[in-house]
Amino acid sequence: MIGGGASGAAAAWQAARLGARTLVAEPTPWLGGMVTAAGVSALDGNEGALGSGFFGGFRAEIEAHYGGAQNVRTGWVSNTCFEPHFGAEVMARKVRESGAEVWHGAELVEVLREGRRIAGARLRFEGQLVEVHAKITVEATEFGDVLALGGVPHRLGRESMAQSGEPDAPMQPDMELQDQTYVAILKKHVGKAPAVPRPEGYDPALFDCSTSDRCTTPDAVLLNHGLHDWSSFLGYALLPNDKFMLNWPFHSNDSPADGLFGSATERAQCIADAKHRTLAFVHYMQNELGHPEWGLADEFGTPDKLPYIPYVRESRRAEPLRWMREQDVVPATGAPRPPMQPDAIAVGDYFLDHHHSKSHYPPATRLDERYPKNAPFQIPFAALVPREVDGLVLAEKSIGITHIVNGCSRLQPVVMLIGQAAGAAAALCAKRSMEPRNLHARDVQEALLAERTMLVPMRDLPSTHEHFIAVQRLAALGMTTSSDPVHFRPDEALDRGEAEALAERFVSLRLGARDAARSAWKPGMTRAAFFATLDAARA
Repeated sequence: MIGGGASGAAAAWQAARLGARTLVAEPTPWLGGMVTAAGVSALDGNEGALGSGFFGGFRAEIEAHYGGAQNVRTGWVSNTCFEPHFGAEVMARKVRESGAEVWHGAELVEVLREGRRIAGARLRFEGQLVEVHAKITVEATEFGDVLALGGVPHRLGRESMAQSGEPDAPMQPDMELQDQTYVAILKKHVGKAPAVPRPEGYDPALFDCSTSDRCTTPDAVLLNHGLHDWSSFLGYALLPNDKFMLNWPFHSNDSPADGLFGSATERAQCIADAKHRTLAFVHYMQNELGHPEWGLADEFGTPDKLPYIPYVRESRRAEPLRWMREQDVVPATGAPRPPMQPDAIAVGDYFLDHHHSKSHYPPATRLDERYPKNAPFQIPFAALVPREVDGLVLAEKSIGITHIVNGCSRLQPVVMLIGQAAGAAAALCAKRSMEPRNLHARDVQEALLAERTMLVPMRDLPSTHEHFIAVQRLAALGMTTSSDPVHFRPDEALDRGEAEALAERFVSLRLGARDAARSAWKPGMTRAAFFATLDAARA
């Protein structure tokens, strides 16, 4: 795994559990990427039953540590808020217990290629250049650096409508990228916190209208967003133990990401600029907003008390076997759900959310993007496989998604589940000496189901349900039961008429014989139990 972020950690865990010899090359001291090392410790989406597999286990450990789910509902942005350092402990323990090896401080220098095949990487590790040859490499970096260094065809920025076929794409492609954010974890003190010095070039006008407490033009139309007072701002991302996650989208610490994808010097400068903006905003909080009780927490053990990395929302995206487009997450007119993905390997439910500071410019100069209303969606395996390169599985934010889809696929739960699937695919390919493009998605799905990972969104089917695997397996094979897009009603009694219709569906999908399907139903049988009986009767 090149990168041990949210995807890389999950990929390593899954690959090692399948028996593959697994190495993670991670430049920072922490596993978990945006969830931990970037400080974005408020989980977005995949609530309830949609939190399964590696992600579900991670969330369960977070909740248990703080004494239950109710104790991590500390901020209104998320139902699961926690301290980054504890998230890092969970990630490290899970990966360690899986048997995967981790090299912290390993920097990617070169991607090794043999013809059209990625064959491993050259890393700078412990002061030496080390070549690692791998049967399968997983692209799990924060920036898509394996794609750039490995000559893997990819995109960066917005596709045009002609390129993607998406009705809400712009007419021309461009390099508009979602903002990065250098998150800060703050701690509330009794009295004054240690002051953040006034940074060089400090301009408080940059933060005008970040809250309604100081806003020269409190006009929601002009600002293109609603105003929040101090209480609402603070309630956004309170963490346990009197901490706060500063990741505010309105005139705060979002900053341009363009330089992240240039030279090493440009990247370093872009990150430095993002840090500067965050420190300036904390100074603004302490002084202009009049809240000196909030200061930087010593969460990461870094000299500046900031996270190890920025929160990178958008990355280079490889050209895949099949692009995931807006139409894959937005239901067609009159449809109850987006199209079913037969090769689904992860689910998500977050809305199409893009961070662009330019969206809040004055009307004549602002970036105007359209975000259609999406619904719970699936990630297809074909988006994890590069179109023109072998030996590589895609993860993190470098899978084959468009700029628009990145708005809902980039969140922590989905990225962890994508990583888990990438790890399963990598392990299966390595053990069978085959290329990802030749791996059947059903094999990946079976490996994920063994870890009780959801493939079809069902809010009322927890992974602990006794018939979870059977229901999910048949649903992924095309056995849908209702016009309700996300509710299966597993424990509801099934009447004869619906059972007969499901039996015919089972036969039409060539999953088994008609006699076996028709005889599966018994009076009083629940819907989930019927599916389990059908699953046992599959040909």
